Amino acid sequence: MDASIVTTEIERALNVQLRFAGEDSAVAEAAEAILIGLEPAIERAVMRLAEQAAGEAEAQLPGRSVGVELREGVPVLVVREADTSVAIDTDDLEARITLRLSEKLKAVLEDAADESGDSMNAFVVKALASKARESGAGRRYTGTIET
Repeated sequence: MDASIVTTEIERALNVQLRFAGEDSAVAEAAEAILIGLEPAIERAVMRLAEQAAGEAEAQLPGRSVGVELREGVPVLVVREADTSVAIDTDDLEARITLRLSEKLKAVLEDAADESGDSMNAFVVKALASKARESGAGRRYTGTIET
């Protein structure tokens, strides 16, 4: 998201308006000063737009996190695998739930729990917590950008 694109468009619009000033060098110098003064505000606005775009993209990409990084001064959207690790408070495991599942699925879950080094209960709790967090992450931003 290169801010120079926006700066170029504003400069182009400003030059069109300068045609009405004729050959007045004071007006041209004032326009140049305005453009130089606007550059930091334009860069901040582009960064904010990048952050909004990252939030909207992340809401539409389950299991991924989207952030903004500056690369050579230019904001870039970066997509990564979301951190799916789930902290379980083992002091508060009082609630119980009964599941009915096939023997085949139970065997698959037991194998997966063994591979992860978790007990069957811890594995299922982590999987459920991760899925619940994932489904709750469906944030969406809507609206318009006023200029």
